Order: sequence, then structure tokens, then C-alpha cells
Amino acid sequence: MERILVIGYGNPHRGDDGFGFHAAEQVQAMIHEQAVTVMTAQELKPEMAETVARADLVVFLEASAEGAPGAMHACDLAPKESPEGLLSGYMTPGKLLAAAQIVYGRCPEAIMITVTGENFGFCAHLSPVVEAALPRVFDRLKEIVVSAKDREPVRLRTNAVAAGI
Repeated sequence: MERILVIGYGNPHRGDDGFGFHAAEQVQAMIHEQAVTVMTAQELKPEMAETVARADLVVFLEASAEGAPGAMHACDLAPKESPEGLLSGYMTPGKLLAAAQIVYGRCPEAIMITVTGENFGFCAHLSPVVEAALPRVFDRLKEIVVSAKDREPVRLRTNAVAAGI
């Protein structure tokens, strides 16, 4: 059972869209905790639900196109999708959490950290403004890891999908 799972996703060949991917790669090199597992992906996939279901806490890292470039936001997530929509279209963190609950009977707590991008064109590096936001992201991740390690395993959302949370 993984205590904390960090999933960084986005296209690393589309500038700031690759924020989550690049940030997770750097987190992997920085965090040497047994309780933390880091995954990178260009997009979320339904088969990730099994890994998500084994975690106590999942932190998603993703770029945003909304807001001032370089702005960082963190928010709690919950499963939001109905079972009928789980495998259709674009997989979102909410769908992935719902799939974990429905298929594996277990949904961890989840947090989304986003940084607003400036350049989503074809390039393999982050813009300077997004690059400058990385230390704030890493500080927030360290706070999350320390906080999660210092408490008992999180309470699972047993009926979150059915309750519409």
C-alpha cells in the first residue's frame, strides 16, 4: 500500500503543458521517502485506477490555462463522475478517483496542484514564469508529505461516488 502517490501529467513537448510531467520528474529526484511514489504520464488513463486505489493520498500535478501565468493553486479533489462516463472521453482526476472507488472499492484523499502556463506551443521546456513557480510547488508538496506522514492513514471515502461528492 502506497501512502502518498504523486502523479504529474501533461505533454512535455508542449511547453508549459508539460509542467506536471517535468515537476514530477524533479520530485522523484528530490524526495527519497519510502512512503512516496511518483508517476509521470502525458495523460491520465483508466488503468491508473488500481495504483490510485492503493494510495492513502494522491497529489495530482497539472498545468492550467486559467489565471495569471505562474500562479499556483492547490485544492482538494473528490470523485465526481457517474459510472457511465468513466471510460468516455478525456480522463480527469475526478474520473480516476471515481474509477478507483467503483472498481477497487477504495478512494484516497486527493489534492490537485496547478500552475498557470504561459506558453503551450511546441517546445520541450517550461516558460521562465512557470519554471520560477517550481520552488513554491516543491515547498507545498513537502508540506503535504510531512503532514501526511505525521498522521494516521487517511479516512477513505467509502461512499463518495454514490453520495455525489
